[in-house]
Amino acid sequence: MSGKIVTLLCTALILLSGCEQQPSAKARQAKPHLVEVMQAAPADIELERIRTGSLEAFQTINIYTQEEGIVNEILPREGDRVKRDQLLVRLDDQLLSAQLQRARAVRQQAETELARIKGLIKRNLTARSELTSRETDLAVAQADEKVIATRLGYTRIRSPIDGVITGRHTEPGNLAEQSSHLLTVADVSSLRLKVDVSELLLNQLAIGMPVDIQIDALQSSHQLKPFAVSGTVSRIYPTIDPTTRSGTLEISLSPAPEGARPGQFARVKFSIARQQVLLLPFGSLRQSANGSYVFVTDSDNKVQIRPLETGLKTGEQIEILAGLQPGERVITRGFTNLKPGMQVTVVNRTSD
Repeated sequence: MSGKIVTLLCTALILLSGCEQQPSAKARQAKPHLVEVMQAAPADIELERIRTGSLEAFQTINIYTQEEGIVNEILPREGDRVKRDQLLVRLDDQLLSAQLQRARAVRQQAETELARIKGLIKRNLTARSELTSRETDLAVAQADEKVIATRLGYTRIRSPIDGVITGRHTEPGNLAEQSSHLLTVADVSSLRLKVDVSELLLNQLAIGMPVDIQIDALQSSHQLKPFAVSGTVSRIYPTIDPTTRSGTLEISLSPAPEGARPGQFARVKFSIARQQVLLLPFGSLRQSANGSYVFVTDSDNKVQIRPLETGLKTGEQIEILAGLQPGERVITRGFTNLKPGMQVTVVNRTSD
């Protein structure tokens, strides 16, 4: 009897062992790796880029003294408009005026002496070497007089341009030493704006190209939104910053819109028409130490890697310059544990 019980127990253990082995065999079967793909195709798009900067006066001139003296009068104040050659500052000129009178007297004496020597030479009463000496004396006296007259002119400081006084740095009664900063005058009839753009965008721009500019401090009439005006690309700097890979543009606003002032914040919008640009979702790009790449699938649904050269980013998409051909299937979802050479199953809208 006990032998039958042992036999039944062994049979039960064998059956249980077989039941446990069945699910583990299923577990050993490889689960399909699900991915979502898109077909790379060129598209006609218009790229738009926004860059920001501050408005600057087209021309700003700092006015310094060339002569030392007490400031007798300084006429304009900040905000005053001035004309070219308008008198701005008068320095004390008593010392230089006296020096000029002395220089004129010396010059007149030299002229008189030269005339006397010429008369003596005509009568053969003196040597011709005296004539050369007196001519030299007269030339020196004339030069000294001209130097003093020029220095005296520096005590009257006039505006070099039509503009607005943006800075006044002294007051009457102060001593203005040589090279003292007295005033700043700016031509605000035209404004300019400098912005940095990437080297990729820089190649799409040209001098004379119109651009849209928004000035936040101004508002369109009857609307609470930034004032928009048209500007022109007036200068493209010839060098690229090797660190940021960007270059500098100068954009002119001529004439300056009413109410626009140097220092105001402005936004520049570049709209560039591009034809047949190969675009991919930005999220499909992977990164490595060697740069950007994507996973693609071949006709057998095996994974391959494509190193890429990328261009401008527009919205959630990025331009592909090299490394990918139109028609190739790019994996856009399902990157977890994805490796080159792996067999995948292509599905539509599947989570990772």
